[in-house]
Amino acid sequence: MATIATFGNGSYNPSYVSSSVNNGVTTETWNKFTVVKDSSGTITWNDIAGNYPEGNEPRKFNVTQTTSQPSITYGNGDSVNITNKNGWYLHSFTGTNTYLGYSIITIVPTGPTVTSITDDKIFVPSDTVTNTDFTLLKNGSAYANTNISVTLGNFDPVDQPRFYDYSLTYNGTALYSRTIDSKSFHDLYYDDSWTSSPTSGRSTNSSRILAVLGTLPITANFTVPTVVGQTIGTRTFHDLNRSMRVILTYPAGSTHTQFICYFHVSEINNEIKGKFQSHTLDVTVFDESPFFTIGAQQTMSHTFTINGSNITISVNDWVYSDEPEGNGYIAPVSTTSNGGGKPDRYPLIMTNLFNRNRSLYSIGMTHKDTWDLFL
Repeated sequence: MATIATFGNGSYNPSYVSSSVNNGVTTETWNKFTVVKDSSGTITWNDIAGNYPEGNEPRKFNVTQTTSQPSITYGNGDSVNITNKNGWYLHSFTGTNTYLGYSIITIVPTGPTVTSITDDKIFVPSDTVTNTDFTLLKNGSAYANTNISVTLGNFDPVDQPRFYDYSLTYNGTALYSRTIDSKSFHDLYYDDSWTSSPTSGRSTNSSRILAVLGTLPITANFTVPTVVGQTIGTRTFHDLNRSMRVILTYPAGSTHTQFICYFHVSEINNEIKGKFQSHTLDVTVFDESPFFTIGAQQTMSHTFTINGSNITISVNDWVYSDEPEGNGYIAPVSTTSNGGGKPDRYPLIMTNLFNRNRSLYSIGMTHKDTWDLFL
């Protein structure tokens, strides 16, 4: 099918033959004419001169905004710029000025042919690529393509595919998507600038804020309900354990075959907060939760809609589990077995009720230690 423009749905409709690309110029051949798009994006309709005998093939033409038969403007071998003629009418005449009819011009949005895309490269066989060829999204909403820069890569044409390097300008923690020629790459960019001077109403100690409030513990995980046909992937940590991700996979034929869910923590308005964000494989569905203040609730959860069903995904608040009254984080005490089959020993702290020199109780001794003295 044509990739520059189509001509049809009129009283005289040509048929598409083939297309080719040479040095950034695309040429499409129809049975009566050619359409050329040059490297600047200009689209030109060109009559094929002398390739057909006289008859019903067009030799003269005009382009107008109405279906009414116009006067002849262009003759055998002429061309006309149709770059901005989407929805206009191409009128065809024979070489003997007989009117053949019109066909509707539809300009097809086009861009470079891209083989694949990574986080910083796009591979193209021959086309020229600019930032305007990209469609960018930030959290599912339009993100200006002035935020991406593109340069031709340094490659060996003998044994390396042709590619362009690109870089994206980020603006805060968000899910960023770039799409070109139906090839997409998506990632969660995590802005860690807040970690240089973190603040929280729960502490003035920046090290504790980062280590306790601003870091996901190794035990953190997603709680995902079981759904028929759904496969839950392994939770992975990212960004120094300040974000984590899980991928849910659905059978082939589903509206969406992958659902990617993130949970990350950041400083928002001088408090450490967490948030869910999610997208489908092609980012046609994006969703996010409100912010949760870390330590303020037992469970953080959000309900997503995927393939027509609602699923609620949750994460336990690891700080609240150790300070349910909300009065400040207290690190849990880890106890281990003494390995000798004896009861675990709990340290006694000496008070002034005992004479320090005569008391059997002292710091570092345990109930069991003192009991042994009497045996």
